[in-house]
Order: sequence, then C-alpha cells, then structure tokens
Amino acid sequence: MFGGNNEFSNMIQQAVKMKSAQMEQERRWFEKVPNFIQHTLFHGEKDDFKAWRVLPIDERIAKADEIKSEGNALFSERNYVDATEKYEQAGGLFHYVYSVEPEWKKKGLKDDVLRLQHDPGDTEEQQKQIEKLRISCFSEHCYLPAEVEELGHCYKGLWRNIGAGFKE
Repeated sequence: MFGGNNEFSNMIQQAVKMKSAQMEQERRWFEKVPNFIQHTLFHGEKDDFKAWRVLPIDERIAKADEIKSEGNALFSERNYVDATEKYEQAGGLFHYVYSVEPEWKKKGLKDDVLRLQHDPGDTEEQQKQIEKLRISCFSEHCYLPAEVEELGHCYKGLWRNIGAGFKE
C-alpha cells in the first residue's frame, strides 16, 4: 500500500519507523523475553484461555496436558506452526505475561503495564508436574526441523531461560 518511491510513501515509512523506535524504548523488557513467552500475552486475550488460567491447579495441569497432547498430534502431522502454538499455550497456563492495562491494544505495549506471572503450584507434587510440563512444552521447540524458518527466531535464549526459570 505504501510501497513505491514517492514523497508521501517515504514520509509514511519514516513515521512508522519513528513510532516503532519510540515504542521499542517503552518495552525493552518485553523485547528481551523469548517469543514463546511473549506469545502468552496474546494467548491470554482469548476467553477460553482466560478461563483456563483461573482453574484450580490440578484442573489446569490436566488442561495443559490435553493441550500439549494436541500439540504432539500436530507435530506428528508435521504441522509445526500449530504444534508450536499448542506448546506455548500449555506452558503458558502457568508462566505467562499479562497486561494490567485493559486498553493496551489501543495504547500500545509498554513494560510498565506488563507483568510476568508464575504459578508454581500449591504442593511439591504440583510444582514438579508443572515444571516438567513447562520444560517439555518449551523444549519441544528445539526438536522442530531446521527447515521451519518461520519459527527459528522464536526460541532464541530457550535453554538460558529454562535454566533460569524464565526470569528476565
């Protein structure tokens, strides 16, 4: 739409670059978080996902296992993009980014209204189950075939973040 080499399109392109650079300054933390954690912000905007995040821990673990199984089935079918989304969703029931600003989509994504939520579980057994599930979901991305270029950028820093409990 704004392609070409005319004065108006150049002005629009420059304005978009300036606004992007401006917004990037206001979300430095978010930009450092691995994409699979960033995506949990967007998954959390779906009504069903919001409901799953407030389930009691045991029910949430069961739901996460179900979603991960869906991801495994998609992976087996070589549907890597959808499988990746399922793995993000399953792990994102316990460790996710959310915004305290209800109008963040209109106002822009800024670090000062973002929070990183970590729900480790209530019991030692739940903690072990959740940790195992999160690590398996987020590490499934490491097994994606190298030819899946559109996913390659998503998992930069994966092992550093698994080892650090995804704390930035």
